[in-house]
Amino acid sequence: MDRSGGDSDAAEAEAYAAESRIYYAQHNQDYYDVHTTTTTLDPSSVAGPTLSFRVSGIVGLCITGILWIIVSWRLLYHYSGWWVKCCKSRREQQHPNNTGQEILGEEPDSDIVISHLRTDGFTMKRSLHIMLWSTMTVDLVGYADMVGTNVSNKLNYTLLDIVGRGIFEFTTFVIGTIHWFKVTSKARAGASEKQVMFTLLPSILILANVAVICCSIFEAVVLLAGDSEDIHEFRSTSKIHRISLIVESSGWGIHALVVSFLGRMVYKRIASLPTFSQVRSRAKRNIITKMIIPIIFCALSYALRSAWMAADFASRILRPDSTFETGIGWWIGNCWIPTIIPSMMLLYSIRKRDREPGMIDGVSETLLQRINAEPQEYDDPFQSFHTLIIEDENATIGSG
Repeated sequence: MDRSGGDSDAAEAEAYAAESRIYYAQHNQDYYDVHTTTTTLDPSSVAGPTLSFRVSGIVGLCITGILWIIVSWRLLYHYSGWWVKCCKSRREQQHPNNTGQEILGEEPDSDIVISHLRTDGFTMKRSLHIMLWSTMTVDLVGYADMVGTNVSNKLNYTLLDIVGRGIFEFTTFVIGTIHWFKVTSKARAGASEKQVMFTLLPSILILANVAVICCSIFEAVVLLAGDSEDIHEFRSTSKIHRISLIVESSGWGIHALVVSFLGRMVYKRIASLPTFSQVRSRAKRNIITKMIIPIIFCALSYALRSAWMAADFASRILRPDSTFETGIGWWIGNCWIPTIIPSMMLLYSIRKRDREPGMIDGVSETLLQRINAEPQEYDDPFQSFHTLIIEDENATIGSG
């Protein structure tokens, strides 16, 4: 046997083994580098069909972008009256010869025409628009990062799940519900509920909101300060994430119950109107559409999100190896529908500007007293129902 030939074969085998070790070492290093900065998720562990992070980000970006445009338009609409009035006040200061008669539409030797002025400052409607606009802006940034990276990382998870839905969105919808309570409490028609309910139920919502915000902040601190870069691992092993799930699920469930109770109160007030039983079916449908349908859809949306979070919490306890949080059902049932529907319902219900009489430079106290003595539209939110009834009767007579 040739000795040199054996040495040559051994050298080749050793060289091949060395190259293999280098190759696998490099491959494992690349795997480590990639998977310590992104989310590794076994598709078999997801309950139901899945969506890639890029596809989910694109869909979410489109939905949120449309909502952002609508909210921006409504925000400008609600603040434009205030801005116009501020600019008009500055012009009046520059031209002191102008009197308050021009502001109120009054001309010399003519009847006084009194117009109700738009409210100055931050109102609940304007605050709700600001919060909703901030929510859509945060979600846009989160979805844009998800589209660009095609992963679920610390940034987009914090923006979408914690700051967007956990803090801004919940707070926005609570403000909307409290506004509904405020409007309903002013209705004189059929006010059979005790006044304490209009204080107790909003207080419960505020406490739930504080609990959700505290858990969300704590979860964000643990996530951002922790060593784990794998979001899937954080969701699977973190106790604070499980606590946040059950707290948010309870918060959305409480919100759904409170809104349902509010819908019941509103319906009782509408049905208690003296002329409601004589209203034609078409006018009744208009009334129900304007007041009851937004409340029902919001309550159902809040209940849907609460159910998905409760199911995910139960899954984390009973089957730690599976998750709902990346399946298509989670995106649709927990993320998109409970955001789209309440946002549009709230925008519809608060579409009118705030109006009330206020102090005007150059207007006499006597004229202001006349303004304040007039019955205001906002004193009785159910006054519009009488208008609907009259319009329906007139339309019926005109067509007869």
